[in-house]
Amino acid sequence: MQDELELIHQMTGPELIRLAEALGVPLTYRHVSRAKIENDLVQALKLHWQTEKGKPVQKLDIPALKISNLHKEFGSKVAVANLDLEVHPGEIVGLVGPNGAGKSTTLRVLTGIIKPTNGQVTVNGYDIRKEPVEAKRRIGYIPERPTCYPSLRVIEYLTFVARIYDVPRINALLRIREFVSRFQLDEFLNSYIGTLSKGNLQRTLLAGIFVREPPFILALDEPIYGLDPRGAWSLKSLLRELRDDGSAILISTHILEVAEALCDRFVIMNHGKVVGTGTIEQLRESNPGATSLEEIFLMLTGGIPEV
Repeated sequence: MQDELELIHQMTGPELIRLAEALGVPLTYRHVSRAKIENDLVQALKLHWQTEKGKPVQKLDIPALKISNLHKEFGSKVAVANLDLEVHPGEIVGLVGPNGAGKSTTLRVLTGIIKPTNGQVTVNGYDIRKEPVEAKRRIGYIPERPTCYPSLRVIEYLTFVARIYDVPRINALLRIREFVSRFQLDEFLNSYIGTLSKGNLQRTLLAGIFVREPPFILALDEPIYGLDPRGAWSLKSLLRELRDDGSAILISTHILEVAEALCDRFVIMNHGKVVGTGTIEQLRESNPGATSLEEIFLMLTGGIPEV
């Protein structure tokens, strides 16, 4: 989390009042400077964190995500064929492939949106079919086509997510402020979600999944698509930070430059099947002549087109 004084300094007046209420800081002055209020809140937060010391820190299972022999059919069409995949804490795995390769289907099964034909999926040890609520509580998901509650304002949505995931109020207020600032959402806080552009909706959903406490288990389907360069930079920087702090992240994308710069290893799919796995160095060794992820991808999914 960012420096608490910095976060408090970025808060709007109503946010400061809500944080004061949560911390039990009285605001009974007739006249008081904002600096005085901010200082009182910082001191109250220090006392609050002292009482929180010693509480168990959340840890992720190893692997945090596990897909075993996943098979999904839609009628006579095989969308995913016998997929095995693991994501461990402290890594970003790229699920890459052409359109129709089965990437989005895999993430929808992983998050419990659709049921597999066969196979097993566990999220931090919870089976998505047998213990769906516990599994879903532990995963953050961004779909390829972002959708949300159109009649909620952005701040209402973020507060709603914090309550759904039982984030303590003080933590929620600080984390909402942190990610509103990080994703440049201040001017949209009171906008209805149904009025947002695709990029601002994407940023709102991203802020929502980070309201919870880390480490995270994330399944992100084309998370960069729709973001402007500043938003994309912020997200990539954040994902690297989270990876280094022990989060487990699965990203589905066909933007190969992003995948190569961001991911630690790759699972390449084509027509529902895995056609290549490993780090970029391992994939180069197994595909002589290829120097980039783009060339490896093309070689494994139909060959490099002739010019």
